[in-house]
Amino acid sequence: MTKVKDIMNRDFLTFSPDMIGGEAIELMYRRNKAYAPVVEEGKLEGWVRALDLMVGCKHSKLEDLMLYIDEVKVLKEDEEISEDLIEEMIKEEVIAYPVVNEDREVVGTLSVFDLLKYFKSPSY
Repeated sequence: MTKVKDIMNRDFLTFSPDMIGGEAIELMYRRNKAYAPVVEEGKLEGWVRALDLMVGCKHSKLEDLMLYIDEVKVLKEDEEISEDLIEEMIKEEVIAYPVVNEDREVVGTLSVFDLLKYFKSPSY
C-alpha cells in the first residue's frame, strides 16, 4: 500500500509564528506556494494558506492568522493513502495537509496535485 511519505512534497516553505503575514505572502508568491506549515522549534504549530494571509492583515503575525494544529488535519508520514483520505480532500475542497514524523516535525506536505502526479505516473 502507498504511504504518505511516498507521495508527499519535500520541497516546502516553513514559517515561524512571529513572522509577519505580508512577508509570508511575498515568499509564498515567489515560490508559487498556496500553503505552508508554521513551525516553532522544529515542531508543527499551525498551517497558513495564501488566501488566509491575503484576507488577514498583512502587518499581523502568523500566529494571529494561521490555523492551529487542532483546526487542520495533520498527516503522519507512515499513514497509508486511502480512498477515504482522497474522498475527504475532494469533498472538503482541501488543497493540502501538513505531514509530520513521530516527533511532530514537519517532513513534507501532501496536496491534491501530489496525488494527481502520483496516480498519473506510469509506475502507478
